[in-house]
Amino acid sequence: MNIYQAIWDADMNGNGIRPMFNKECTELSHGYVVVNSKISQFEHHIFNEVYLPEHKSDSYQLVQALFDNFTLNQTSKEKILEKESLEVEEFLRYVIQTPPIEIAKQYIKRQIHKNFTEEEWYTHLYDLWFRPFNFESGKDLTGFEHVFIGEQKGKNLAGHHFWYKHWLEENGELNPLHKDQIDINHSKNNKKVACTPDFISVGYCINAYDYEKQRYINLLKKKCAFFVGVSAEGLMAMGTVRAMLQDLIPEEFSINNSCYKLGLYMSPDGKSIRTLYPFLL
Repeated sequence: MNIYQAIWDADMNGNGIRPMFNKECTELSHGYVVVNSKISQFEHHIFNEVYLPEHKSDSYQLVQALFDNFTLNQTSKEKILEKESLEVEEFLRYVIQTPPIEIAKQYIKRQIHKNFTEEEWYTHLYDLWFRPFNFESGKDLTGFEHVFIGEQKGKNLAGHHFWYKHWLEENGELNPLHKDQIDINHSKNNKKVACTPDFISVGYCINAYDYEKQRYINLLKKKCAFFVGVSAEGLMAMGTVRAMLQDLIPEEFSINNSCYKLGLYMSPDGKSIRTLYPFLL
C-alpha cells in the first residue's frame, strides 16, 4: 500500500485543494490552486489563483487561529495562554476525526500491531506536533510551529513548509496583517520549471511578523519546499506516518507519479517532530 498516495487522495476528497497549472474543467466543490509553473518568472506570486470552497474552510480557519500563538525567534521561551491551549485542543479534536488522520492511524496500527484509544491517539499527535522541547539554543520548540509557521534563526527563516501559510503571506488582502510579506528571491534555486503542481521548491525573503515584539523582521529563506494544496490534517497525517514508522516503511514514495522523500528530524528524545519537509527525487 502506498500510504502517502492514500493520504493524498483522501485529503483531496476532503479538505485538500487540488493543485493544477491551468484552471481546467474541475468540480468547484473540490476547490483548486493554480500554480505558476515558471519558477524563474514568479516575479512575486507562486499561486496565480486559489479557490477554497466554504465547506472546506473549517480546517483552514482552525489552523490559522494558531499562527499567532508562537514567538518568532526560536531562542525565546513561549508564554502559553489558556486561550491558545484551547485553540490547539479544538484544532486537534477536529483533525483527529478527518479521513487523512484516520487512514494514518489505521495504517500505523497495522504496522506496529497496536491499538489506540481515542485519548492515546490524541496524545501521540499532541506529543509529535505540539509538545514543547529544547534543542541547542532553541527554547520551547514544537514541530507544528516549525513546519506550519516557521521560526527565526538569526537572519534566516527555518521551517515554513505549509502552502496555505505562504499563500496568506503573499496576499495582503487575505491575512490579518493586511501586508504583502513575501518577496521571491531570484536565486539559482528558482531557475527551473516546476514539473508538477503538487510540489514547490523556491527561495524568498519574508517580512515575518514577530507577535512578541510587534514588528516585522526581514528574514531569508534560501530554499523552501512544500506540497501544494494539502490541508493541515493531510500534512500532519503524512508527517505522523513518517515519524512513527521511520524504519518500517520505504523512505521513497510516489504521489501522482512523482517520486519524493520526506526529510525528518526529531527532538533529542525522539518523541516530537523537529522538522518535516518533502523533496522531489
